[in-house]
Amino acid sequence: MIFLVLLIALGIFLFWAVLGMEIPGLWKFGIIFIEMVVISRILIKKYKLPNEIGLILLKSKKGIEIIDLIAARYGKIFTFMSDMGSTAAYGLLSLVITRKHTSTASMLSGFLVLFIASFLVAPMAFVFLFNVLGIGSLDESAGSVSVTLGDFGFITVAGILLLGGLFLFILAGIAFYGGFVLVRIGNYFLYGSEEILKTDPGATFLLPGINLPFFEGIIALIVVMLVHEGSHAILARIGKIPVVSSGIVLFGIIPIGAFIEPDEKKLEKSDAMKQTRVVVAGPTSNLLMSILVFIPYLGLLLLRNMFGLQGMVFDFVLITLGLTFALNFIVGAVNLLPLPLFDGYRLIDVNVRNKLIVKSLMYVTLAFFILNFLPWFFRA
Repeated sequence: MIFLVLLIALGIFLFWAVLGMEIPGLWKFGIIFIEMVVISRILIKKYKLPNEIGLILLKSKKGIEIIDLIAARYGKIFTFMSDMGSTAAYGLLSLVITRKHTSTASMLSGFLVLFIASFLVAPMAFVFLFNVLGIGSLDESAGSVSVTLGDFGFITVAGILLLGGLFLFILAGIAFYGGFVLVRIGNYFLYGSEEILKTDPGATFLLPGINLPFFEGIIALIVVMLVHEGSHAILARIGKIPVVSSGIVLFGIIPIGAFIEPDEKKLEKSDAMKQTRVVVAGPTSNLLMSILVFIPYLGLLLLRNMFGLQGMVFDFVLITLGLTFALNFIVGAVNLLPLPLFDGYRLIDVNVRNKLIVKSLMYVTLAFFILNFLPWFFRA
């Protein structure tokens, strides 16, 4: 126990020491990354902790009782939410992807959520992350598409959302910005153009203490993780699929995620509708949470602008709410992409029978996704 306490204390001390250094954020990230890799390896080896690709999995069964209680009491509400989420995720394509399992009421509600999230929440999320935090993220690529499509008018943007939901909108975003980056990289090598050196990345990691406020970022990410994984678990239990365990994921001493562990064999053997509801519940809950938190955030923002309210506590609450609604939207939307380890890939894989289409879509999306990161490598 003494060794564990000393190791955690040393890890925290080194973490804060690195954050206080006057060095670029990427250097801080690299140093902290190495530190956490070392701490993870020590903890895994000494305490025989369950792990995956070097990440520590702290498993527990304590949350399962709560999940079962919610599933029993509010099963119909969560099932409706999941069906509604299929429409918000895929628009009219949901009629094909979910094979018409959704009702008229859930479809109409899904379109309402889709347009509120896209035209009210998303723009504010982009503004918050760009102007307040001064970071570039995957939301930049989606934002760039919305600006470009704005030249064609509201109808074009609405048409994309109506046809393919947030899935098609975000996919169009990374494809557009990825192509933009590719052209600039080509010009750099072919003609010596230095435009790529001034190009902002379309994707980055969101790390509390490095490019996010530390405490506010931790709180927001905890909300994102609990809402996302909790909804997966609840829909699994509604579908009579056992949940083996739940827990948190540690990278060294830093909590970076949460997870639920359903009985994968029973989940894979269940019908496509059950699997779809379990998987889509995560992104859907994030989108709904972004809308719910957006309301008090907007209220506090109006109070600050109208009456000049400020102060340490007020600013802390405002930034925490801002990060919570913005990150819930980003995580919910981006998770719909058909990429490995993303919910979007599982959704497509479960519902599209032609696996060549599934793999092709995954590789194309992955290529554009990587292109969004490449400008980082051209920075001095």
